[in-house]
Amino acid sequence: MLYTLALAFALGGFTGKAGATTKGVQLLVQRTSAGQAFEVRNNLNVPVNAVLGLSRMVNASGMGQTIIQKSIPPGSTVRLATIRKRDNRYPLMFKHSFSYAVNYKTQPYKPNESLKEMTGSVYELPWVGGPFRVSQGAGGDFSHDTPKGRYAVDVAMPVGTPIIAARAGVILEVQDGQPGPSPNPAGNFVRIQHDDGSHTAYLHLSRGSLRVKEGQRVKVGTLLGNSGNTGRSTGPHLHFVVQKEIAGSMISVPFRFSRPVGSLPNFARND
Repeated sequence: MLYTLALAFALGGFTGKAGATTKGVQLLVQRTSAGQAFEVRNNLNVPVNAVLGLSRMVNASGMGQTIIQKSIPPGSTVRLATIRKRDNRYPLMFKHSFSYAVNYKTQPYKPNESLKEMTGSVYELPWVGGPFRVSQGAGGDFSHDTPKGRYAVDVAMPVGTPIIAARAGVILEVQDGQPGPSPNPAGNFVRIQHDDGSHTAYLHLSRGSLRVKEGQRVKVGTLLGNSGNTGRSTGPHLHFVVQKEIAGSMISVPFRFSRPVGSLPNFARND
């Protein structure tokens, strides 16, 4: 997922070590003796790709390109660029933008590897309470008809049902600010990366209910938040999916729960 900061206009008098912060990644703009330096601080436990864009530069030098991209290791600070004044008699002017995307951990892909061979881990039920009804299973016509959601499951449940981690891992992404239906189909969500590079995603959660943050390590049963009805949702439910990154795209893979759940289909079958 790509996170983008609003454009900011900086003049010769622009000051401050305080930059902009989003989701644990900071852009630090610092004054130097001759201009401005841009650094990125990655506070997450996963690497990110940072992109700095510079435009409308006046009286500027030291820049060979106007778009700078770098990979920022977890827990590190990396300088992206330094802009210097061409003539100290005049102010330095520029406009900048900043965005970053989490680096997904990619596993080697074998062309002949079946979906069944790509999974194997057993997942605990990602909710507390029930029993609940499956409202859409694998291959559902409404929204489970694309590679990224082919093996997802929707489970109808009351708003506010506790949602817990089905498998141990590191919180990769969270979204907690959407109040209801929104342009983002996922609504509020949590994405967890596991040691084998696979992900679990928990979608349509209630706004303000999330109890985890990006970079946090969680164990099975850790409270993530509460179920809701946000995003592209026709009723209160949890959308749960297991995914792997294959050739740059996230695709869903079959999975198995640790115990039977009513009418849940057999997700370990490649059908």
